[in-house]
Amino acid sequence: MNTHILEKIHHVDVLITLKKIRTDDVYARLADDFEMSVTYIHNIFTRSIPIIAGALQELIFWPSSIEIKKRLPIPFRVRYKNVVSIIDCLEIEIEKPSNPIYQAMTWSDYKKCNTLKFLISSTPDGMITFISGAFGGRASDKEIISQSNFLNELPNACAWLIEDLSKLILC
Repeated sequence: MNTHILEKIHHVDVLITLKKIRTDDVYARLADDFEMSVTYIHNIFTRSIPIIAGALQELIFWPSSIEIKKRLPIPFRVRYKNVVSIIDCLEIEIEKPSNPIYQAMTWSDYKKCNTLKFLISSTPDGMITFISGAFGGRASDKEIISQSNFLNELPNACAWLIEDLSKLILC
């Protein structure tokens, strides 16, 4: 992992950013907790996210098919022995964009609010192997799968599951 992250970001900034991600506290509460201004907390968060994301990006990779099979959970071994990935779309609520075009792109009929969606893939034992870029909440899961480059990342002769194990896809 990138050990130089500490040269780019103060440990308190990491703490503030991780607390914001974990609790989704409003900036005003974080400002009170850390005795800083709301604007300063917002700036820390905005500045820290790309740095932390860059450092953690190294932890997202595809292990070999052999490694995945070694760590395959016992309940998977008979019925899902070729599964290398379980995918789901994560939908996160966002503030309503001021631009009407972006409002329409991010509106989610499912959540009844404006959202961003990400495709996340993990091995059957839970290791994250892929995170797509953000898509507006209006995008269907099928569109996200086809436009996210996920299918290009899959190894040959594998299978993947969608969300609730009801849809097994062979490739």
